[in-house]
Amino acid sequence: MRYFFTLLVSLLLFTACADRSAAPLVRMNVFDTIPTTPPVLDKKYTLDSEDYNSLVDVTFDKGAVKYSSLPDGVTVATDGKSVHFTSAVGGVEFRLSGRSEDGSFSVVSDSSLLVTLDDVALSSRKGAPVAISSRGVAYLKVAEKSSNFLVDRPSAAGADTVKTAAAIMSTGDIVLCGSGKLAINGKRRYALYSGGRLIVDGPMLSVENSVRDALSSDGGVAVVKGLLKINSTKDAIKSKKGNVLFLGGTTQLTSVGQKGDGVQAANIYMYDGYVSVKTQGDASRGFNAKGSVYVIDGSLAVLTEGNVTFSPKKADYSSNSCVKCGKSMYMAGGYLNLENRATAGKGINCNGKMQMDGGLLLVRNYGEDVQHPTLPDAHSSAKGVKCDSVISINGGKLEILVFGKGERCEGLESKNDIVIGGDADVYVYATDDALNSGGNIIVNGGRLYAYSANNDGIDSNYGITINGGLVVANGSGSPEQGIDCDFDANFCMKGGTLVSIGGMMGLAPNLPRNKQTTQHAVAWSGVELQRGKYVNLSDASGNTLLSYKLPRTLKSGGVVVSTPELAGDTKYRLSMSDTVVGGTYGGNGFYNGATLPETAAAREFALQSLIARVDSDGNVEPLSVDSTEYKPGMMPPPPFGAGNGAFPPPPGNGKFPPPGGGAPGMMPPPGFDINNIPDSIKKRFAPDGKFPFPPPFARGADEGYNDNNLPGDGWK
Repeated sequence: MRYFFTLLVSLLLFTACADRSAAPLVRMNVFDTIPTTPPVLDKKYTLDSEDYNSLVDVTFDKGAVKYSSLPDGVTVATDGKSVHFTSAVGGVEFRLSGRSEDGSFSVVSDSSLLVTLDDVALSSRKGAPVAISSRGVAYLKVAEKSSNFLVDRPSAAGADTVKTAAAIMSTGDIVLCGSGKLAINGKRRYALYSGGRLIVDGPMLSVENSVRDALSSDGGVAVVKGLLKINSTKDAIKSKKGNVLFLGGTTQLTSVGQKGDGVQAANIYMYDGYVSVKTQGDASRGFNAKGSVYVIDGSLAVLTEGNVTFSPKKADYSSNSCVKCGKSMYMAGGYLNLENRATAGKGINCNGKMQMDGGLLLVRNYGEDVQHPTLPDAHSSAKGVKCDSVISINGGKLEILVFGKGERCEGLESKNDIVIGGDADVYVYATDDALNSGGNIIVNGGRLYAYSANNDGIDSNYGITINGGLVVANGSGSPEQGIDCDFDANFCMKGGTLVSIGGMMGLAPNLPRNKQTTQHAVAWSGVELQRGKYVNLSDASGNTLLSYKLPRTLKSGGVVVSTPELAGDTKYRLSMSDTVVGGTYGGNGFYNGATLPETAAAREFALQSLIARVDSDGNVEPLSVDSTEYKPGMMPPPPFGAGNGAFPPPPGNGKFPPPGGGAPGMMPPPGFDINNIPDSIKKRFAPDGKFPFPPPFARGADEGYNDNNLPGDGWK
């Protein structure tokens, strides 16, 4: 693989993380080294005009081309319309001006050279309007206050098959510099092609359109400064074998073709500048890195639109992504605003790990779930952030909003662990699970707010550990919960503050009953929750430990609260109120130390165990932590199962069907006529006779939230 700045050790050997372990806030680093320091442009890529003291003026006028006297070592060949120079000496500048509807300029040089565009307009059918072959660096300078136009036009059908066809073609490194205006159009293939590195350092560059990629480079692309406005059928900027770096300037990219990307590269680095990307093709991506994406600073806005594509060979779908990483993603600062309006698209789709240490990351997704009509394993769904490996969020502000329809439209999803710590502020709203992890979810610090419209607020398929910070989790009605950990034995509470609101599985919501739990927690189960009211926890002296403004209504919900202020052998009070007064507002409906009005909806209880459950009548059930470590797929202990890993015994002494038809819903009663289904049962089926999926659980009413009306009001 050819990297962009081969002479820059800071690009190839990343700057090591320094003093991270000494940080006062708990954080997790999934990268050994991080390239936080921007590379410095090598001197050979900086133009010094004094090095070019031999000038050749080239003028296009009325279908003819003229040139001034040539210095020794420079030869020329021309057909009257186009001109070709050969230079065996260095220090030569070629200055182009004038207009030709079928003319071109080309040069071959043994060393670096300077080509200045000074109010020139060229349209060519025979080849690139400007073609440069240099053993050194080719400087293409856009003269100050000049306006220049280059168009590569096809001469016949099939002309675009030339792999390097472009309005500007360079076989080696090329630097676009100067402060003038340059508009290029590639009607055969590319707008600009570089066989080496491409550096944009100053001009106003506009690409009206290109048949394929707009800017294509084999060696890498760096935007140092300038203004780029690029429209492309395929990729706007492409360096498949090299890296793309944004070091400054303003870049506006548009791609309209299927699987067209704003930027495609081996790796993408963003250190500064303003970049906006809009893709409209099916399965298109804003940033698409075969390797990794690093955002150190700067601003990036991405809007993707389009539909999924289906591959019969792979029997799977490809979808849009604002940012696609073949390996990993890292964010240290800056501002990312990602909006996906594509079908089943992703805000961030990462095949490896992801770490966020700072900055502001906003993800909005309006896609939906797509399921193949005959292949059950072929599906694609809208996700805010999806990673196949660990997600670590140590700092900054992350907001994810997923409004997609259908199942699997989740907010923050990892096939591995999700770790939140440091001073991170995380807000996630999703149609399905707000947070979903195939591994562990670990909260060491920061503030996390998770709201699901139709499922669990936080769902781990392995374990959940809360060591610190503030966690507020909102799930819909039963069987969905604020926190879903499959088994209480995998839920551990060691510190921090927790408020979990949602439905219940059985008699109580998930409680932290892992044997390593050290902090008290209490569940209030079967209680009626009403949107806009407050659920409160206070001590026997009337001091309010926490209050939370409910964002949804549930007829029979479960509330789990835990705070370091809870202690054993002490009386407490759970209550509901219409208002709270004073206190410290922590954001998103959470209050500390507020004053409560008198309320009848209160339950007093004595906390005589580490974990306890209070039912709707005020009865207290002390619960112990579990000494058994469970793993995914194991059955829970009795009464739900028959022991570790065993299925519950079949009803009816093992006979099938059981006598009398078994429990309600298992088997129809005797005399049931399949051809004469009662209307009361028909209503449970869709008009086509299929049982609805997902089943119509008591998930609660739609609270009417949307992108202009969200639960909570952010972290204050």
